[in-house]
Amino acid sequence: MGRRRKKNTQVAEALVGLIFTVVYTVVMIVTRLILLVYDLVTYHISGYGRKSGNGFLKTIFDKGFYGEMRVYRKVIRIFGKDAVMTNVYLDGKNTETTEIDVIAVSTKGVYVFEVKNYGGYIYGSEKDEYWTQAFNKRSKHKFYNPLRQNYAHTKAIEKHLGLVSEAIIPLVVFSDRSKLAKLSLSSKSNVFQITDAMRFVRRTEKKGPQRITEEEKKQSIVKLIERSNMPEDVKLKHIEDVRRVTVGVQ
Repeated sequence: MGRRRKKNTQVAEALVGLIFTVVYTVVMIVTRLILLVYDLVTYHISGYGRKSGNGFLKTIFDKGFYGEMRVYRKVIRIFGKDAVMTNVYLDGKNTETTEIDVIAVSTKGVYVFEVKNYGGYIYGSEKDEYWTQAFNKRSKHKFYNPLRQNYAHTKAIEKHLGLVSEAIIPLVVFSDRSKLAKLSLSSKSNVFQITDAMRFVRRTEKKGPQRITEEEKKQSIVKLIERSNMPEDVKLKHIEDVRRVTVGVQ
């Protein structure tokens, strides 16, 4: 009798575990489908696809492009679609062109977003040439200092738009999955997770000084749109140039 009860208990526990696994799997599949539909709808409605020139599947399966789209979607809620550009290619210094992930223009300034869709712990300082992404001691990845990267972007924008440096507001934006506590930076570096980056932008828009006129804003938007969604050969040449400059980095 005792053995039968024990066996029945084991069967019941196995059945409960199976039901839990099935329910969990179904919930996860439904959740991912809902997120996929949301991404598809907002990809079109937000204008990201048209502005970036990246197809939906390319955006979804490329970590970098997906991070850019997420930031872009949040930024247009603040500035509106017309004042936000993505994948802008300007004349570079170390490379023929420099690619800027997301740019937003207002009378408070030109916001330049360098997006890093990274998780894990991020190590580095303003002076380091390379920063490190680490999940554990055996899983580390070095990448070019995004502050230096975005500095090149701001200089390209200054030259292209004919604006003073004070009118440019650079931000480096990491995923909310990242851990930035290991970074050694000044408070003016503007390195944030996505959520904190949007708080910074809203605060600047509300309390920051006016840095450009309404006419300069309109002219800047026109000039940036002209350098958005560039031909594929320009994009490929930029990728080749970046690989050449960063060769040897692990």
